Amino acid sequence: MPNAASTEIIYSTALTCPPEAVWRALSATNVPRSWMWNSVLRGPMEPGTDYSMGGDGEDLIVGTVLDADAPYRLVMTFDARWDERVAGEPAGEMEYLITPTGDHESVFSVRLSGLAGVTADAAEQDTPEIYARLKTWLEDNDCG
Repeated sequence: MPNAASTEIIYSTALTCPPEAVWRALSATNVPRSWMWNSVLRGPMEPGTDYSMGGDGEDLIVGTVLDADAPYRLVMTFDARWDERVAGEPAGEMEYLITPTGDHESVFSVRLSGLAGVTADAAEQDTPEIYARLKTWLEDNDCG
């Protein structure tokens, strides 16, 4: 069901991993992310720099890092490019928050905002699955 207006999507989960391990998984560049369809993140992940994410030589998502406060917060623009339907839609914003809740525990949240149309629909559908797989991957691999 297409969204006519901008959408905000929030997903949050408790992890038995410290913030540093979650940060490494989210910001690791040039390695396949098994929890996200083996996509590869490219770019220095520093404020003001551009990044891309994709695979097989295709950029599926591109954007700019707006803020990075390792290992607690990462904010990026989110410009979907996975097909011609989303390529013309406006970019949104993606924010990762990692909050320590114990010695080896944290709460992870992702917020996607400013998305519309097919991009918003895809993000709403895929976000819980992607980050549930991140949780499983982190916890099954002793926090990555």
